[in-house]
Amino acid sequence: MSVELEIFGVLTVRRDGRVLPVPGELPQAILARLALDAGETVEADDLIADVWRAPGDGALSSLRAYLSRLRAAGFEGLLVGTRSGYSLDLPPTAVDLGRFRSGAATLSRLGNTDEAVELAAELLRLSAAEPFAGIDAPFVDGARARIREERRGVVERHAELRLARGDHATAVVSLTAAVAKFPHDEKPTRLLALALARSGRVSDALEAIDRFSARLAADRGVDRAPTRLLELRQAIVRHDPEVLGRSARQVSRSSLPHPLTRFVGRREELDAVAAARAEHRLVTLVGPGGVGKTRIAIEAARSSAGPADDEQWFVDLSSVQEPDQVLPLVADTVGAAGHTLDLIVPRIAERRTLLVLDNAEHVIGAVAAVASGLLSRGAVSLLVTSREPLRLPGEAVVPIAPLNAADARAVFSERAADARGGQLAEEDEGAIDAICAALEGIPLALELTAARLDVLSSGELLDAVHEGRGSDERGSGVSRHDSVENAVRWSVDLLTPAQRDLLVQLARFAGSFPEEAALGICEFDDDEPERVLARLVDKSLVSVTHGDAGQRRYRLLDSVRRYVAADDEPSPEWFEQHRLWLAEFAERTGPITRTADARIANAMLDLLRPDLRLALDNSIAAGDRLTAVRIAGSQAHHWFSRGLLLEGVRNIERALAVPGELPPLVEAQALLGLTVLAYQTGDADRAFETISRAFELAMAAGDTAIPAVALARTAYGRSLLFGDADDARNLMAQAAQLAESAPGWIRAEVLMCRGQTLRALGAPEEALQSLDEALELATEVGYAWMMASSGYVAGKVLTDQRRGREAIAELRRASLQAHAAEDYASTLAGFHQIGGACALVERHEEGARLFGAVDRIGVRYGYNPVVAEGEETRQLRERVAAGLTAAEFDRAYAEGAALEFPDLFDLVDTLPQRARREEAVPA
Repeated sequence: MSVELEIFGVLTVRRDGRVLPVPGELPQAILARLALDAGETVEADDLIADVWRAPGDGALSSLRAYLSRLRAAGFEGLLVGTRSGYSLDLPPTAVDLGRFRSGAATLSRLGNTDEAVELAAELLRLSAAEPFAGIDAPFVDGARARIREERRGVVERHAELRLARGDHATAVVSLTAAVAKFPHDEKPTRLLALALARSGRVSDALEAIDRFSARLAADRGVDRAPTRLLELRQAIVRHDPEVLGRSARQVSRSSLPHPLTRFVGRREELDAVAAARAEHRLVTLVGPGGVGKTRIAIEAARSSAGPADDEQWFVDLSSVQEPDQVLPLVADTVGAAGHTLDLIVPRIAERRTLLVLDNAEHVIGAVAAVASGLLSRGAVSLLVTSREPLRLPGEAVVPIAPLNAADARAVFSERAADARGGQLAEEDEGAIDAICAALEGIPLALELTAARLDVLSSGELLDAVHEGRGSDERGSGVSRHDSVENAVRWSVDLLTPAQRDLLVQLARFAGSFPEEAALGICEFDDDEPERVLARLVDKSLVSVTHGDAGQRRYRLLDSVRRYVAADDEPSPEWFEQHRLWLAEFAERTGPITRTADARIANAMLDLLRPDLRLALDNSIAAGDRLTAVRIAGSQAHHWFSRGLLLEGVRNIERALAVPGELPPLVEAQALLGLTVLAYQTGDADRAFETISRAFELAMAAGDTAIPAVALARTAYGRSLLFGDADDARNLMAQAAQLAESAPGWIRAEVLMCRGQTLRALGAPEEALQSLDEALELATEVGYAWMMASSGYVAGKVLTDQRRGREAIAELRRASLQAHAAEDYASTLAGFHQIGGACALVERHEEGARLFGAVDRIGVRYGYNPVVAEGEETRQLRERVAAGLTAAEFDRAYAEGAALEFPDLFDLVDTLPQRARREEAVPA
């Protein structure tokens, strides 16, 4: 005999497949209440209270009578009565609610799998109807509320799984209904906004968040939405790609330009590069200058054809003058900890990494040496552009020829139309074909020559081309190098004095540059400098691309740079202005790397890194200590975020070592930055030494802000590394007093450090209060680093209290905040702490996976949890290992070593989480 009950919808009982009628409202209510806890005994008094709204003296007798009728109606053997009470003698899974709960428990363990998607959809179908429909009994309202809450969790999980697979429309449908049922709960609204944003409905996503905020204010009197929701809103507004659609298989591209002009033709060359990359780790595109090697390499890297890459890096070698500059440029581009092959390899190890080494011919020997060293040490792939091969074993050479006639005409016509401001006339047709033939299909020559149509007719331009080649060379197959040289010379000769003077100055930049740098550093004999720069772009002498964060970046093509630089007599005044402007830029941009706009600020510092390095070197060589320290000290947090710890320490120490006077606060600020870098490298003694010196200098200058931070950070470090609670308490008291009149970002940092100190003193609730205040103040002033740091320390406090679910939720928020600000060291610190909290929720394998991922990715960003957190790291790992055998831990750790940031966020989303009381999480 098989019996099944359905409580979703109208109460239904099936016995051997046939519906068994349940007559009467009270019998239905009794049976439903017992089905709610199938297999468990419900005391008679509780059963009466749950079923009768106004039970009289005869309620017990009535209950017994109704149970007898049910037994007689076919429930004999199912309804069991004892002295303790009554029960429905069925396993929980015989009731649809029991099957739902069992499935929900399984779902939480499945992770981001197809099986999880199918199970979630099945559970939603099973629970689609209102539970206990038509039953009016005291227990119903409470039971429905609990079941709705359980179902909401499945709805949210199903939506997360759908979002992860790009099925945003399905997620929108289910989440819209969830928001209607739970209008004051943050997570359904957050997921709905995310689904709408990823569906392209950005305005609807923002409206969903704003309506939720309005409901909280109107119905609950809460005038601030939860932090996570406000962070999501900010990310949607700025079209953060991590929010609008993240894929675990997405290629991470750094410094790879986004050309603004259309790519024409070259299908055969792209196919050849893809085929070569499928078989070789070293592929070199070889061809004459101006033939389009760089553009083909960029398009090949961005193409989906060929082997998949995890990350791609673009190294512009035209900025180096000497062979010994090649290795440092590669190291700086990939963010290595130092300028050696042994430090570059860990940064790109264990990932499918492509390095595009552009313009290698003038330092071909050094490039070959670096390429050989990288290929012998890791699985990196290299795509090189050069006028000659590297001649290394295993190298695949792809010759790049000029454009065919049709593509050459298309390139020329497009650039000519840009110069003319529209389409070309019919009378231009014959001359265009002749010009393309004369220039032998060299793309750079075509672009430079087409730009001259703003002042010449097509016939005049054809004559100029022939005159430039010489009457005896016409049609003689003159070298393609001469075609480019002539085109560059013609273009430069036709410039106005103001345009030529600016072009010469732009050739002095060490790398790419933004417009503001050109306008701020170069001298102009013109009232409209922006117009002068724009004309150089129009003439294709200066190229414009978009950088990683969407910023416009300008650069001179190598052929143009070399031609112009040959006649340049560098001006000491120009390089002095170059140093001063970059110092001011670094001071202005450095603080932004701690805010919600860190991604843009870091991208700008990355863009100008060659020139910042040049300005620092020139300042040191000139004995200009002030400018050197301003440049180096202002980049401290940028170097920390990028994992360039050793570079940061080295550069700040070089700047400080220059003899001479220095304003105390400038030196103190640089020492404050050096403290963080030294601490992260494991040199705690150096960190405490530098922060003590920063304190002394600032106090002597009458400042209170820097001393407050110095004392607070010292208390933080001593309480964490040495357990020196009493000393930390005294330092924090002094820091708090100094911070009273300090700016908001200072007070936020002091409050965060106070939270860690209180944690060390064994005052967790006071610590959480201080950290909540730090989060609120940091959010108010936009101090993203402290927003993440306060959550990180709060997660530690919650872990200490064994509040695992809350710790994971807090740390997840902090990690998201840090990752959005491109603070990868802090992101990894958060994941490591989550790994330790996994032991508190019996998810030891996930904890081991997180440890494996943090250790491997940490090498890339200079983060070592043992160095940064000391003894706490060992304690966290021991707790996780205690729940596994040694073999199980090793296996999970190895699995984690294959994960990347998107995978880690997905993993954390599968862990049990519970937010702390909402009023403790300020908006």
